[in-house]
Amino acid sequence: MKLKEILAAQKNEGEMSEQDKSFFKRLNKKVVAAMVIAAVLLTTIIGATVIKNVKAGNTELPEILTVQAAKQDIQKTISATGTIISSEESSENASITGSYPVAEVYVKVGDVVKKGDPLYKLDMNSMKEQLSYQQQALSIQNQLDDISRQNAERGMQSTKDSGAIAVIDADRDIARKQQAVVEAERNVKKAKEAIDRAYDSVRHAEEGDSEEEKRSAHAERIEAENALQPAKDALEEAKRDLELEIIKTDKAKKDANDAIIDKYMASKVDELNAKQRSLSAKQEMSKAKEELSKEIVYASQDGTVTNVNIKAGQPFSGGDAVVIDNVTNLKATADIDEAQIPNVKEGQKVQIKTDATGDEILKGTVVFVSPTATKNSNKNTDNQSSTASVSKTRATYRVDVDLEGSNEALRLGMTAKMTFIIADKQNALAVPSADIQTDADGSKYVVVQQADGTTTNVKVETGISDEFYTEITGGQLKEGQEIVEASMDGGADVVLDAMGADGGIYDE
Repeated sequence: MKLKEILAAQKNEGEMSEQDKSFFKRLNKKVVAAMVIAAVLLTTIIGATVIKNVKAGNTELPEILTVQAAKQDIQKTISATGTIISSEESSENASITGSYPVAEVYVKVGDVVKKGDPLYKLDMNSMKEQLSYQQQALSIQNQLDDISRQNAERGMQSTKDSGAIAVIDADRDIARKQQAVVEAERNVKKAKEAIDRAYDSVRHAEEGDSEEEKRSAHAERIEAENALQPAKDALEEAKRDLELEIIKTDKAKKDANDAIIDKYMASKVDELNAKQRSLSAKQEMSKAKEELSKEIVYASQDGTVTNVNIKAGQPFSGGDAVVIDNVTNLKATADIDEAQIPNVKEGQKVQIKTDATGDEILKGTVVFVSPTATKNSNKNTDNQSSTASVSKTRATYRVDVDLEGSNEALRLGMTAKMTFIIADKQNALAVPSADIQTDADGSKYVVVQQADGTTTNVKVETGISDEFYTEITGGQLKEGQEIVEASMDGGADVVLDAMGADGGIYDE
């Protein structure tokens, strides 16, 4: 059997089991090792045989193992071991602020539930009592606020009435003072008129001869003049009294207005304080009602109950109380090593196998690649030397894969052997990876056997590789050309180098 047939058996259309792949990997190593040994022996045997045959006139060369460059499908893959999980999972926890015991649990593991089904109930009697107290306290406070408001309204009216009375009294006093001024002005006018009459009397008396009349006229004049000044003084005093009364009245009016404003502001402050108390009480009641609305916890999705971590009578812990999974819509998840995660992208195809599904290959698509490392990655690499010991933790990254279709054999938590198809080339020209060699300048080449048995190094450019084959993307290699197996190349060169241009062998 040629090595091509062995490798073909190893590849087996990509459907080998992990045990088969492991076997063929070991077989491949053994084959390569055996072929290296065989090459050395072959060189010796061929050399002796060729010399003997040349001397005998027989130049037929032994068969050299080759493989044809052929087109085939190649997939570059990454393998990982993961777990089957639900694509839809919810932890049904009561989003409460207080601490309450569990009153009743309505479900158990394995129960099928619909969205909106009750799962469990909390004992919130303490919150109900608190809400009742808050409602009663608010009712009493509202009554007290009503009384305070009525008292404030009465006080406001009383202040307005008192202010109005004070203003009326002040206006009356002003009117009296104004009347006093008018009376004083009248008295001054009378005094002036009396003086005028007295002067007329003096003038008439001076025209006459009676001394008695003269004395009487002058006495009347003096009396009239003396009466004028007190009248003027009384007028000035009346005016001053009027001005003071006006100032007093203005102050009374201002005081009345200030009293009304103060009363109004005080009533408004009381009203706002009452509203604030009422609002605070209503807010507390609203919080209590919202808390009570969470007394019963309902399913947020359709699915199967896979975990129940609460019991009636025990305090509610709040951690994964009831877990619901969609067991019909599954996906696979795996933690990918930091060296391989850059090659994994959303949308890539994945092949999955489980022990439960046997040789069946399940298909999936990458739908999530975590941007951050998985917590508590436990892959360790220890480097030890005589001077130091270094322990490094390798990071891994979660990758989720949606499965196509459904399979009744799958269960949550099953181990999944996952093959991520990083690159896929259909009908690509390919050769065994082991037959690709590198020359001194780093160029890659394969050894091609010509029709006349001679060999030629043909440079190639490579693409993706699977476990055994590498894609040829450029160079002079053609489909169907025979490639000398790398393990045979050294021994063959010894023989072929000894041949002349016409294929003859010369014995030195």
